Amino acid sequence: MCNVCTRDSPIEAPVKQSQPNRTLERMKRKHNIITNPADEEKQKEVAYQPDLLSVSTQLTKVVYDTAKDLMVRLQETKAYV
Repeated sequence: MCNVCTRDSPIEAPVKQSQPNRTLERMKRKHNIITNPADEEKQKEVAYQPDLLSVSTQLTKVVYDTAKDLMVRLQETKAYV
């Protein structure tokens, strides 16, 4: 057998202390976002926030439909024809 297979305890890599991302922390303060998992009240508030992707998709669809309708109306005018 090799040394790796018979080793009793694995060698642990040193844990690198990561520095907080300043941009992320600034955005959290700006939008009043608290990510403390011990704060139950804040966790309940965050749990009911709408999904950003779904909201942006719905708004994009509304903008697209409006632009499409305006283009159709423009193409029906005498000036365009």
